[in-house]
Amino acid sequence: MKLRKFLVLLTLAIASSTMFNLAAQNQDQISAAVMKVYDDYIAQNPNDYNTLFMRANQHYYNNNIDAALSDVNRTIQLAPSKETELLFDAYLLRAKLYDLKSNFDAALADVDKAAAINPTSLSWVDMKGKIAYAKGDYEMAETQFKTILQQQSRNYDAMFCLGCVAAKQGKEEDAMAWANQALTLFPAEPQVYMNRAYVQEILGKYRDACDTYLIAMSVTDDNGASIKRLVDLSSDHYDDVMASLKSATDENPRVGIFYRVRSAIALNYKHYGQALKDLKAITDNNLMEYSTIYSDEAMCLFQLGDYDQAYTYANKAIANDATNPDGYILRSMIELRQGKGNNYNTAMNTLDQALVLNPNYTPTLMAKARLLIAQKKYKEALPFVSKAIENEPTNADALMLRGWLNKYHLKNVTAAQTDFSKVLTLDNDDITSLRGFALHEMGDDTEANAWAEQMIKLYPAIGGEAYYYAAALQAAMGNKAQGIKYLETCLANGYGGLFDIKFNEDPYVNIAPLRSEPSFKMLLDQSQLNFQER
Repeated sequence: MKLRKFLVLLTLAIASSTMFNLAAQNQDQISAAVMKVYDDYIAQNPNDYNTLFMRANQHYYNNNIDAALSDVNRTIQLAPSKETELLFDAYLLRAKLYDLKSNFDAALADVDKAAAINPTSLSWVDMKGKIAYAKGDYEMAETQFKTILQQQSRNYDAMFCLGCVAAKQGKEEDAMAWANQALTLFPAEPQVYMNRAYVQEILGKYRDACDTYLIAMSVTDDNGASIKRLVDLSSDHYDDVMASLKSATDENPRVGIFYRVRSAIALNYKHYGQALKDLKAITDNNLMEYSTIYSDEAMCLFQLGDYDQAYTYANKAIANDATNPDGYILRSMIELRQGKGNNYNTAMNTLDQALVLNPNYTPTLMAKARLLIAQKKYKEALPFVSKAIENEPTNADALMLRGWLNKYHLKNVTAAQTDFSKVLTLDNDDITSLRGFALHEMGDDTEANAWAEQMIKLYPAIGGEAYYYAAALQAAMGNKAQGIKYLETCLANGYGGLFDIKFNEDPYVNIAPLRSEPSFKMLLDQSQLNFQER
């Protein structure tokens, strides 16, 4: 597979590229502009049912379900009976909205109203089948989809739906027959592979589903959909995903994409040793070459304590893309700890190179602030953190770091409380929100503990990252016994960052206070497999 295509696939799979975010922002701006036009026009013409219906569709597109329902209700109320085409579409839209609200009986009633207007259309037949399926009325759903196939014998969506119905009824042979029939008819259609894999998921055959996603990735151009689904599936079925990818690499040892996907998933769960093995297979055999592979390999080696090898690959990442500041940031982390460590000048020189490339890049500003903090140069660190916040006012890490600086080293408690309070107002509520740490700094350890437990529930145990954060939070609170319990679970779930466990002392998210506990060394010794290439 060509490098450019793989990069696109991987970007789509982890949904984290700047261009993706910019596209989303642009789409939001366009949607807002369109909605304003509708709002302004309807304010002047409140009974214009055509425009109300168009706005209802825009609300539906924007996932504003209640607003869409209000507009479509008004449309149906105002439109005269002669507007049959509009009313047909309006009833079907309202059926979709009721379906989304799990009001299945109302949805089916609207489908019947649409059917009365245009009984020959298959649109309402399809919708009735899908609503019946969502309701759990599989017999009704089966009838609708078979009706479609009677008129459109090559409709692979209807075949897929019949496969889902059969799978829900526990009829594995029938379910796979429908999925395979569609695949036989349309072997080059990406969605058919996705449909087949989804049917396999319903049947609980997750390993088979993973194999189907990999086939889709290999033989069709699915714009990264298969990779994204594999990444999503790994949260609940990690072993099945990794086993499927292992078979793919065994059968296709010269196809780099399989190693790359597996390494990316392993990295996602902090399984650095597992990721390293696949990354080495790529670089040692020259299967692919681009900076992210080298930087990922450097990060794995850094986390596993091999700083000299990490340095080599960080340099390869920079040589491959000398304009990317991330390579320099990573190399500075490695340089600081090479040899006897504390190589502050060398690390700082590398960060300065990154700042030349982009003086406003938040990760570089934060890395420089942390390096200055490590040297106890707290006043010098503050402007870099403040600049990062100026660039990204909702960056939880930057707000926490400035709050920490002000509270513990610059004796500006009021400013610190302001930053901690801002963290609590942020919308994102995942591990990186650092909400629990902010609550602790604000004196609310009860809610901080509740946050940690909620993160553990929300994030899969694979890799144990949520437990690492919970352990760090307990360490910050001085609850060492509870911190050790979280750390034990963290390691039992495969957390593979030896540097994080043994050495990391970055402000607030670290387990340094736990390292003096008698059981710490025992836990570390018991978990050596976590920190090995495998």
